[in-house]
Amino acid sequence: MRLYALCLGILVPSLSFAAYLLNQMHMRELRDLHRFAQSRALLAASSFDDKMSSLLQTLKELPGTPATATENIYDHVRSELDETGITLFTRAANLDILSPASAADAAVASLDSPARTAAAAALSTLAPQITPYGAAADGGVNIWLAAAEKDEAPVLLQAQIPSSYLASALKNFVSDGPWAIAIVGSDGRVYAKVNGKLSRAPDAGIAGNPTLIDAVADTSQFGWRITAGVPARPVELHIRRNWMAFVAISSLLAVASFTGTTLLARSLLEEENLNKLPQVSGMPSPSDPHEESKRLRVPRKTGEDRIRTALAAGNVGVWQWDSKTGLVHWDAEIARIFASMAENGDQIARKLLRHVDPHDRKRLLKAVRQAVDQGKPLSVEIRIRRPDGETRWIAVRGASSEKGEHGLLSGVAYDVTNQKLSLTRTDALLREVSHRSKNLLALILAMARLTARDAINVKSHLKDFTLRVAGLAASQDLIVASDWQSVDLGTLAAAEIGAVARTDADRILVSGPPFSLTPEAAQTLGMVLTELALNAVQHGALSSATGEVRLSWEFPDENSISICWREIGGPPFPVDSPKGYGMAVVERFSTQGLKLSVRSATDPDGLRWTLTGPIAHIGGRPEKRA
Repeated sequence: MRLYALCLGILVPSLSFAAYLLNQMHMRELRDLHRFAQSRALLAASSFDDKMSSLLQTLKELPGTPATATENIYDHVRSELDETGITLFTRAANLDILSPASAADAAVASLDSPARTAAAAALSTLAPQITPYGAAADGGVNIWLAAAEKDEAPVLLQAQIPSSYLASALKNFVSDGPWAIAIVGSDGRVYAKVNGKLSRAPDAGIAGNPTLIDAVADTSQFGWRITAGVPARPVELHIRRNWMAFVAISSLLAVASFTGTTLLARSLLEEENLNKLPQVSGMPSPSDPHEESKRLRVPRKTGEDRIRTALAAGNVGVWQWDSKTGLVHWDAEIARIFASMAENGDQIARKLLRHVDPHDRKRLLKAVRQAVDQGKPLSVEIRIRRPDGETRWIAVRGASSEKGEHGLLSGVAYDVTNQKLSLTRTDALLREVSHRSKNLLALILAMARLTARDAINVKSHLKDFTLRVAGLAASQDLIVASDWQSVDLGTLAAAEIGAVARTDADRILVSGPPFSLTPEAAQTLGMVLTELALNAVQHGALSSATGEVRLSWEFPDENSISICWREIGGPPFPVDSPKGYGMAVVERFSTQGLKLSVRSATDPDGLRWTLTGPIAHIGGRPEKRA
């Protein structure tokens, strides 16, 4: 029976620890999927902003043109926008439709109260106004624009934009899986939504399951939000399969363990029966300790010394506890493990328990009680706290005395902290590699699509996409080399600049005190630096022969950091012009990915881009060595 109890004492803690690791793995999968959803929402918001900025820039130029030219422009714009479903109307100051009257039905001609209020505000302030129309699925938004020339009545332009046009900016982000992305107004109204494979709605998953992951990104146009969600069922099925495999393997392991224990017990029983048989004359009995000692010629004292030497070599300490007196006796190795007790001493068990972590005391006391009252083997792993504050994992093994001394426990204890940390770290690193690989593939796919959208031709697309992937690979190399712990900002900047600027990298001067970035911040900031360097090479200071760039950072106070990208000797940077994919990624990932403040300005020397905010959002300053 003791063999079976020992088997359970080893099997149960091992399976419990494996179940804990499996649960932690599933929690990490959910966190990584949420970060991926956040990145997808940020990229979708950037794409939507670009599309709407281009449309608004075209519409703003229409109302203020002369009458004859305006008609030509309106006809040209209508011919281009009819295919997208956008309808343009001009109205007088009294909101009557001027043109095209033939395309205006009763619903367009008659305006509700919010639409009239917005139209009046547009005429009075000459600022664009937005109102919704129709149902969420079949409607859209009206954009009201007004302008007035000298000595002429104001001209009001009504652009009726359907939901299908708004949704077209999001279709590229749902084509690779069961994603659902929606545009939501500040009032909670859904203006447009697109669904990927097997997904039915932004708030519903496969077969009606609720959304498991939901991420939100704000847009700079109209104060709307972009929501990205993925259904729960695929992840639930994955987790269920993992648990089913765990149960199957655990069952097989339990059967194999008990089978081996049964065979061992049977072997020991047969050996014991053999020892009870009559001995042949002249042959010493194996059960006779004196004859056995003579045959081996090993004194009893020497055997005990060897055992103690072997235990000390394995950093295993020996202890004994008497429940009657409440005293615990230990050897020098136990004293070294606790680092707070004298060697070969006695101490009251209650005082010794103060060194045990409060969360493990109940488990230890329960195991001791079962060993004393029921004769079960003592097998438990606990945490202790040393006087210097360090926490160590200790494996405690023991059994009740076989000499009939009730309440006397003897056993060993040894440090298993390194094994615990090694097992946890190895599993975490393997899971991290798998999850980051999936996220990187999806991020590269989205990067390829957005790069192709702004590319002039295939050659320029391949060049820009190759440089962006090279920058992303440079940051990943540093993250992997640091075991996903922290990345030095100066090392990251040099790697990103070298991967993108290449032959012009020596014209980018990098300076700043030591600073450690978190893995997430290193990846995001690496993409930002890639886009800044690529923009400098194509359009900024590095596009001219004498231009240069200075990247520096400093700490305005104990809790803040300021990162400055300054271009000198390049063409002027148009701050108010529509932003392309590169600068949109810079602003989006800086403000919402890094949660820092961004400021872009142009001076006589060139572009000055500054990123400021709390240090805690992206990393920390290295500790000073004594």
